[in-house]
Amino acid sequence: MESRLDRIERALELFVQENREARKRADEEMRDMRESRKKADEETRHLKEVIEETDRHIRESDERLGERIKEIDERLSQKMDRVSKELGEMGITQGQIAEDLFYRNVGYLFEKQELIFSDIRRNVKKKGIAEYDIVAVNKDKVLVIEVKNKLEKRSVDKFLEKMLPKFKKVFPEYRDYDLIGGVGGLVVKDDVGQYAQKAGLYVLTQKGDGGAMLLNRKNFKAKSFV
Repeated sequence: MESRLDRIERALELFVQENREARKRADEEMRDMRESRKKADEETRHLKEVIEETDRHIRESDERLGERIKEIDERLSQKMDRVSKELGEMGITQGQIAEDLFYRNVGYLFEKQELIFSDIRRNVKKKGIAEYDIVAVNKDKVLVIEVKNKLEKRSVDKFLEKMLPKFKKVFPEYRDYDLIGGVGGLVVKDDVGQYAQKAGLYVLTQKGDGGAMLLNRKNFKAKSFV
């Protein structure tokens, strides 16, 4: 019969064998983990290189784009300077262009408002006192128009508060006329146009085809200024 010692020895041998196999499996798992970690590190390093390369391309693209924009800005600035110089040499300013546009179209535009002017003048002034861009007169009304390249609210306010109130004082020959006002601009934003209309002013601006037009609504009634 198998002795107790034989059973113990056999159990020890079995334990050692199982332990050896477990250690072998553990070593294999550890080796697999190292290989997986190595692959992960390689992928991470590759991804980092891709990101750095992408960043480099983006920086280079931004630099090229910035240089291109700078070049375009410089060319545009040079062109604007050249055009301004040419206009300056011709004695023409944007304000004069706007003034000329509205001066030439006042008669036509206000015929639709049933206002027929017998006399339309520009740059009506008394030296050192006041100057008005356009003045149009019929038998009982005088229309005074302030012209700007770009019409803004502060220009409307100045015209209402300072220019119109003293018109009849500067030109007493119009004291018995009904005084109405208008403002014009090659550029007139919607809120500025509405602001001027609420104040009782006619609003003139440029059409897409280069002509002139009135922005006032159909039922608009101009305010009569004292």
